[in-house]
Amino acid sequence: MRASINSPSLSIDTMDYQAECQFALEPSIQGLIEKAESAGWNRQQAALAIVALASEHLTDLLSAGGPALLDQRSLS
Repeated sequence: MRASINSPSLSIDTMDYQAECQFALEPSIQGLIEKAESAGWNRQQAALAIVALASEHLTDLLSAGGPALLDQRSLS
């Protein structure tokens, strides 16, 4: 069974949009880490791999001219 991700209920320009996005993604991320651990990977290393992949993805988005919506309140 695939976990669904809730759609946003807030506008992207609101202060709580990023927090809502994190809340929506958290169960899927936890599930991914659990699947990695079940496959024999260390939980901490799996979490670090997710962070590294997310960082690479964000770098690619920004270098491709994606919207620079980052500010300090988004990085809680």
